[in-house]
Amino acid sequence: MHSIVTIGDCIIDEIRFETEDPRRFAGGAGLNLAAGVAKLGLPSTLVTRVGQDRDGYYLRRYARDRAVRIINTPSVDPTGVVTSTRKNGEPSYAFGPAMFRRRILFDVAVSDALADASVVAVNSFPFDNAVQAAALAAAFQSTPRIRIVDPNPRPRLIPDIARYRQGFEALLPTASLVKLSDEDLQVLYDADWQKVASHLFELGAETLLFSHGAQGARVVERSGLAVHVPVVELPSPIVDTMGAGDATLASVIASLARNGRPQSASKWQACLSEAMVVAAATCRQAGAELVLP
Repeated sequence: MHSIVTIGDCIIDEIRFETEDPRRFAGGAGLNLAAGVAKLGLPSTLVTRVGQDRDGYYLRRYARDRAVRIINTPSVDPTGVVTSTRKNGEPSYAFGPAMFRRRILFDVAVSDALADASVVAVNSFPFDNAVQAAALAAAFQSTPRIRIVDPNPRPRLIPDIARYRQGFEALLPTASLVKLSDEDLQVLYDADWQKVASHLFELGAETLLFSHGAQGARVVERSGLAVHVPVVELPSPIVDTMGAGDATLASVIASLARNGRPQSASKWQACLSEAMVVAAATCRQAGAELVLP
């Protein structure tokens, strides 16, 4: 059975809507992706860090209930909390102190999980920490199969964008696929996807997945292959867009794990079209948990 390992954040999302009391959800890009992969029927492991506190207990139970195995890096910090304020469905973020000290220990348990994985995905990581970035790069080089990088930058969480970009770009020669949203492009490069694609290909990237929000998604490859698919319209209204990108990536990962890397434009079209259906369904509920159509 194809196993998926995600490296990333597992946190509490405290969501503040304009006209409602705050609501708390299990969240973090890493947990969203790992839970999404599990919901799509694949064995899922999350390498992360949660505190030995009430929030950490809740997150571990939440992951267990969704068939996600957690490998927890030891820490004396409390569980990370992110407060997001919603306006017209779009989030803005504020981060608790523990989020600025997030670290992953690449110990034997993590190394064994990576060695056995069909797909390894990094979906949120302190790339601006040189020691952490070097440890991740070394771990990636020893991973034998599909390697996916989603830098997922959050400006208020990153004191040095240039260093963050440097740490992210160091992974490109070993990455099978890199995923970037339009927001990521602006934060990291202040440029459109065409210019960024050219730059990343020069640095060694092979395949790029761009999520364009209301404009759908596209895949471009160094070979020149390019595929774009629009969003899927559903009769129910959009409630929350926070989980759309993670749902898109989870669907693509499930497709790659089951079917291998698409070798033609038509196969990429099918892969992305399925991802857009999953993303559209996910946007019809509050929170970031993947929703099956």
